[in-house]
Amino acid sequence: MLGLNGSGKTSLLRLVSGYGYPSRGQMEVLGEPFGRTDLRALRRRVGWVHGDLASDFPGFMTVTEVVMSGAEGAIALYEAMPPAAVRRAAEALGEIGAATLADRLFHTLSTGERQRVLIARALAAGPELLILDEPCLGLDPVAREGFLESLGLMFGRRRDLTVIGVTHHVEEIVTGYGDMLMLAAGRVIDQGPLHRVMDGPGPRRVYGERCRITRTGERYHMRFEPG
Repeated sequence: MLGLNGSGKTSLLRLVSGYGYPSRGQMEVLGEPFGRTDLRALRRRVGWVHGDLASDFPGFMTVTEVVMSGAEGAIALYEAMPPAAVRRAAEALGEIGAATLADRLFHTLSTGERQRVLIARALAAGPELLILDEPCLGLDPVAREGFLESLGLMFGRRRDLTVIGVTHHVEEIVTGYGDMLMLAAGRVIDQGPLHRVMDGPGPRRVYGERCRITRTGERYHMRFEPG
C-alpha cells in the first residue's frame, strides 16, 4: 500500500485489523462480514506490526518473552511459559532471521532488530493476515537491506500467509508482494497486480507529474525530475 501522509492508510489498517467500523458501505475481512462478526475474534487472526509497539514492553523482558507475549495477547509476561510456547517463539524468530537474539533483552536491540522481533511476535500468534506498517522506519540503509532480505526469505517460506505492507518508499517493495493499492486523499487511485500499477499512471497521480518510477530486476526506485 502506497500513499502520502493523510491519504487514509492508517484508517484503512484500523478497519482491516478489526479496530473500527466503516462509516458506510460493506466490509469483509478474512471472510467475516462486519456487523455480523465478533471483532475481538477477528483481531486474533490479524497481526499488526507497527513501530509504536516497541516502546510498550518492560525493560526486563527478553526477546523470547516478547515473542511469546503475542500469542497471549499481552504486553508483559510475569510467569514461566510452557515449553511448546518457547519452541514456537524460537521457530518464529528463525523465520525472520533473528534466532541469535532470543536471549537478549528486548530494550537493548537496535531498531532493525526490534522490527524483526515484532514480526516474529506476530508470527508466533499464528495470524492469517499480517500487516507491516512502515517496517523500515528509522533503519539506516545497511540495516534496511538486511531486514528486507530477511523479509523476502520469510515471504518465500510462508506462502500461506497474506501480508499487507505499507511504505512511503518504493525501494522497500520486495519480491513476494503481488498486488498494489495506491491511496490519495482517502480515495483509491489505482489497485491491482503490482507491476501493472507501478508501471501505470498511478504513481504520478499520487506523487505528482515530476515523479518517475524505474525498475531494476524486481526492485523499484523513485526519483523526481527537476522543476
